[in-house]
Parts: sequence; C-alpha cells; structure tokens
Amino acid sequence: MDFNTLTITEWIAVFTFIGGMIFGFSKFYAMFTRLGNTLEKLEKAISKLEQSQIDYGQRLSTIEAQIKSLFKQVGG
Repeated sequence: MDFNTLTITEWIAVFTFIGGMIFGFSKFYAMFTRLGNTLEKLEKAISKLEQSQIDYGQRLSTIEAQIKSLFKQVGG
C-alpha cells in the first residue's frame, strides 16, 4: 500500500480509524484504572463490615449473658 496515492477520503478514513482505536484503548485503560480503585474501596468496606459484625456479635453475647443472669435472679 502506497500512502502517496491515498485520496482525501481515504486519509480521513485512516485518521478516523486510528483516532477510534486510540479513544477505545484510552477508555478501556481508564475503566480498568477505576476498577482497581473501586476494588480497593470495596475491600476496605468489607473489612469495616466484618469488624462491625464482630462488634455486634460481642454485644449480643453480652446482652444474652445479662438476660440469663436476670432470669436466674428472678427465678430464684
């Protein structure tokens, strides 16, 4: 293929194709970069949720123990 014999329309087509390829690659790069940031935030949120579940589990155990001791005191 000789680039000297291309018409204006063909040059426009070539530049459009190359521009579309560059645009597509940049969009995918941006998407995957944001995906990494989103995964980091999701991991942090999951660890916070796990910690809060542990805290609520401990509180529930304490409340159950208090209820049992109250029933033992009332029952006699």
